[in-house]
Amino acid sequence: MSEHETRPAEEYNPPMSPYKEYQEINAYVVGWGMFFAALFALAVGYLSLKIGQTVDAFAPVSVLAMGMAVLFKRKNAFPETVHIQAIASAGTNILGGTMFILPALFILHIYGVSYWEMVTPIVLGGILGVFLATMFRRYFVEEMDKAYPFPSGRAAAQVLACNEGGAAKLMVLSGFIAMCYDFVLNSLGWWKEVITTTTFQWGTALADKHKLLFSLDNDAALLGIGYFTGLRYACIIAAGSFFAWVVCIPVVYYLGGDHLMVIKGQQVLLANAPVTAVFNQYVRHIGIGMLAMAGVIGLLSMSKVVGGVVKKAATDMFSSRAAGQEKLLRTQQDIPMNYLVIGTFLMVVLFTVFFHLTCSENLTQTLLAFVIVLIFAFMLSVVGISSIAFTGNEPVSGMTIFMIIVSAVIMASVGMSGDSGIVAILMMAAFLCSTLSVAGNFMSEQKVAYLTGATPRKMQQWQLVSIVLASFVSVGVIILLNNAYGFTGEGALQAPQANAMAAIVQPMMGGGEAPWPLYMAGAFFAVILWMIKIPPLAFALGAYLPMGINTPVLVGGIVSYLVSHSSKDDAINELRLSEGSTVASGFVAGGAIGSLISAVLHIAGIDWFMKAWEATPAATYLGIVAYLVLCAFIYKMAVRIKERKAENKAE
Repeated sequence: MSEHETRPAEEYNPPMSPYKEYQEINAYVVGWGMFFAALFALAVGYLSLKIGQTVDAFAPVSVLAMGMAVLFKRKNAFPETVHIQAIASAGTNILGGTMFILPALFILHIYGVSYWEMVTPIVLGGILGVFLATMFRRYFVEEMDKAYPFPSGRAAAQVLACNEGGAAKLMVLSGFIAMCYDFVLNSLGWWKEVITTTTFQWGTALADKHKLLFSLDNDAALLGIGYFTGLRYACIIAAGSFFAWVVCIPVVYYLGGDHLMVIKGQQVLLANAPVTAVFNQYVRHIGIGMLAMAGVIGLLSMSKVVGGVVKKAATDMFSSRAAGQEKLLRTQQDIPMNYLVIGTFLMVVLFTVFFHLTCSENLTQTLLAFVIVLIFAFMLSVVGISSIAFTGNEPVSGMTIFMIIVSAVIMASVGMSGDSGIVAILMMAAFLCSTLSVAGNFMSEQKVAYLTGATPRKMQQWQLVSIVLASFVSVGVIILLNNAYGFTGEGALQAPQANAMAAIVQPMMGGGEAPWPLYMAGAFFAVILWMIKIPPLAFALGAYLPMGINTPVLVGGIVSYLVSHSSKDDAINELRLSEGSTVASGFVAGGAIGSLISAVLHIAGIDWFMKAWEATPAATYLGIVAYLVLCAFIYKMAVRIKERKAENKAE
């Protein structure tokens, strides 16, 4: 038996004792867990297509589950709540592979891929992600407990342990306000959603003469995300956005004004092209180059860790036995290693068979696809787990873009091209993106199990079931929203990651070449950022996302900073920051649900939107006022905690 298997339980004291048995899984847990998994796959799926970011379900689900425990007078509340939020987490864990990849098919006008063909790589990749996270759990969660902080996992465990009904009430109130706010924003148009300088005459003149444009999307969910991001990373993301829009775009106009570019099938002189078109066709590729190089930097910096984890996993694979599970404490029991190894290779083989039947033209292409997904699944998953273990964030987009570039070059060299080649690369990307997204996020959930004393094996088993459900729901959301809004044209959802994937894979599979000079410029800039110790991934994210999506993240980070510095007492500031996080969680969940309701109404043909009013400067002014009210609400709710209340909470 290895050293970590005999680690004494006295080294940590979770709320659920490792020496006792608890009723962790029952019909109540499974029912509510699956319900929330489907709900957040719907709500956060819409959000990720709108802004390019996913949101963890743990905070809203944990608080809601605690509120339900009080409402239903559950006697076994704590173990049930831990597993409800773990099962529900699958709803957001799977979204990386679904929302970041599959919309590229619609963006590129490829409609021959069926629902089942889209679901298959998501399901297989998600299951593989659970297997890999389980395989590496002991190393990351137990043996390296002090080395890897897992901030999001620890935060989730703290929320679960607080067992405070007041937080549930505050989150419900915040969620209701955000739901109404975003419903008005998207369905009624009482105030402007995207506040842009071109609404005004001076802003139009600024864009025409100096090619400068500033915008802010005043969506409630975006404000909540900014609050969680914090000021430091929000500033880095916003800096990347300002670099793209305030530096790169004017330079492109200055140097290439006489260049002809194609917009909607027509040739237009670049000097006369809209600012957004120049961003999409040129500047965004610089951001993509930054993302790709940030992924390479991450791989190189984690090379020793990858080697150590793989070696440890291989050792455990040959030394562990299913019968050995009985000798372990309840809190150390995983799905047996032999099942994990068999399951891992089975998922890769099943995807290879799927690839051969639907995408491949010959055996050589199939074998290359098998090697690519097998290598990248292990490498990128470990890097993703390590990233989320340190920062709570996982660079899914950057790593997937890196994989797409490598795969496209390899597969093009063996004859793949055209729409069939695009579909093949995107199916590989969907499989791998699902794997690394689930692996990183589920490892954080297993940290929650470690800190709360839940049984890892039970969490792993039901995560597999929930991943399958969430996969089917999330692909359905893509089809639903494509019918409602689409991903191209006026009024379409941004789907920024999917647009980036499409922009990369199309030229490489269409007989042309990718804009390598722009990619290289971004890559070299990422190296410079790394040399001066600025996180290149966060900066790159800002550079290739529209400014309107990045500026509200900065506003949310500023609100978070003001809350955390609203008192001279650090303990009070920490409690206020936590209280604000509850409000922000409500904003994220409620805002996404409100927007989803608007999408359903749009599909049903119900149009209450005041288009003429929404285009006026008055609607913009009203939007600014409404947005400031949201910011003030977070701040006021957070700073309600006074010295006496803080002392009571501390006790």
